[in-house]
Amino acid sequence: MKWIVFVLLFAAWVQAQEVTAFVDVAVVPMDRAGVVEHQMVLVAQGRIQRIGPVRSARMPANARRIDGRHRFLMPGLADMHVHFVREALPELPASVANRAAGAPPGIPASASTDHERENRAYALMFLSNGVTTVRNMWGSPVIDAFAAEIRSSDVAGPFIYSTGPITDGNPPAWFSSRVVETAAEAEAAVKADKRDGYVAIKVYSLLSSNAYAAIVTAARKEGLPVVGHVPRSVGLEGAIAARQDSIEHLDEFLPSLQPGGRPAQRKPFADAFREMDPGRLPILARDIAAARIWVCPTIVVSDLPRTDPVWREAASFIPPSVFDRYARMYPTIAAGTEPRSTPRAREVNLSIVAALHNAGGQLLLGTDTPKPGVLPGYSLHDELVNFVSAGMSPYEALRAGTAEAARFLGRSSDFGVVAEGRRADLLLLDANPLDDVRNTSKIAGVMAAGRWLTAEDLKKSLVALRASY
Repeated sequence: MKWIVFVLLFAAWVQAQEVTAFVDVAVVPMDRAGVVEHQMVLVAQGRIQRIGPVRSARMPANARRIDGRHRFLMPGLADMHVHFVREALPELPASVANRAAGAPPGIPASASTDHERENRAYALMFLSNGVTTVRNMWGSPVIDAFAAEIRSSDVAGPFIYSTGPITDGNPPAWFSSRVVETAAEAEAAVKADKRDGYVAIKVYSLLSSNAYAAIVTAARKEGLPVVGHVPRSVGLEGAIAARQDSIEHLDEFLPSLQPGGRPAQRKPFADAFREMDPGRLPILARDIAAARIWVCPTIVVSDLPRTDPVWREAASFIPPSVFDRYARMYPTIAAGTEPRSTPRAREVNLSIVAALHNAGGQLLLGTDTPKPGVLPGYSLHDELVNFVSAGMSPYEALRAGTAEAARFLGRSSDFGVVAEGRRADLLLLDANPLDDVRNTSKIAGVMAAGRWLTAEDLKKSLVALRASY
């Protein structure tokens, strides 16, 4: 297949030198605010072996030297809500359905006969943007196998942590979701996800209140986190009472922010955004913070496709069939008529993130990529800007996509900071990201698990990939 050509450009990926030294670099450690200048960072066997002042450091004779002068070395970024591509599903007439319009369950666009090529494209786009870790939100054997290829260095890509499959009610929002209605089914689902090595069980919007409660009970018994959407049957208050480990997206905040609280009948999004009561927000944010629930807002999830040259260039690296599928899955976003994409919707979403931050809430950086207007890797930089627009400092926003992501996953000893012993997932920048989070796009090179790729290497590989379509 032609697409294999681009993989050949990654010879350095599987033939990495044993030792690499970043010399005279300014380290942005992310375990504290600030920069430590004039450092040597020594990497061997995929881990950071030593960090110290360059004037007193000794570089091994066989080390590859990377010039760090006037550059900044930070941890690789983590996108905590992504969708890699699963095995193909049967085509049904409902595949063109939009659940928001009340149509029957549809075919999710995150399944394809071309999953092998698409997953490699996503992986390369993530790396090219300094994203070295992702949380994949719908696990499957195909994605598990792809993650294993990355871990064994057969393929270039970010480290993938996966939840189990979407677990929903009957009928589910999306065809091929795992349906749970009884306590026995809930227990079996939790045990299956734990057995398969998933980092959490993912709950979804149409679970019944009884099924949701049974899942939470079984998950607590097995020590497996519960993450995902807030089921409509329990509402945000129910998820808070259950201490759901992470809440994905902000849609279910809206019913609880209506005057008088959650209405008996759901309002259209346009009405809910317009009529929300901002006075209810601080109390709700304090309750979430007190329950130690993490929130992954994914503000960018409803972004519309852009027409500027920069966005069009980035979008050209995705196989065209992906956009066709997602346009069918999200027709209102593709057509530019989505009510969650309006300036008012953005204003409300930023206010929710601001309230959570002000209340001491725990936030994760994520995008829900890919979507019609959301691109793997590229859109995470847009979400960083959103966090700063919501009142977070650059350091706080970056923490949500580095050290905090590792803490949430219980992997602080593996990634998230520049420190000895951590996995060598590193981002070398030409400008200080603590001055402006947009500087995370000024990439000189990316290291993933100790394997070094320059920005030029990555761009050449993307161009070769695009030529294979």
